[in-house]
Amino acid sequence: SAYAGIDTDDPDLAPFNASGGKILVWHGVNDEVIPIQGTSQYYDSVVEKMGGLETVQSFYRYYVVPGNGHMSPNGTSNPQANPPIFAADQFYQLLVNWVEKGEAPERVDIVSPTDKPVARSQPACPYPQKVTYREGNPNLAASFDCKE
Repeated sequence: SAYAGIDTDDPDLAPFNASGGKILVWHGVNDEVIPIQGTSQYYDSVVEKMGGLETVQSFYRYYVVPGNGHMSPNGTSNPQANPPIFAADQFYQLLVNWVEKGEAPERVDIVSPTDKPVARSQPACPYPQKVTYREGNPNLAASFDCKE
């Protein structure tokens, strides 16, 4: 097979890391096509193989995004939903800033694509941190923290 050499579950990213590469990944909790557990398990296996979370987060960050589905225009297969999503170039700009300026991404606030039925914002947190409601308006990112 033409794809027999592809090994997408190999957690040894040492050559990639040694070359100075950076990886940013996000996965929507409501992905209706690809279960999030596979992405999380892979990241956990990289952390285990590569010497721990601090080492891995120096070149690879993974964001779990509540409310998001499989990359449809509004972040979900429900056309009436309006969950916060990454803006068109937001994730790319985070990667550019990390590679070119050394600014590793942490918490990233994302916003809903429209104000219908209501505009919402929320943080996306680097795994294993999770979005945690603190207090205040649940439609505003300022009401949430990133916590393990």
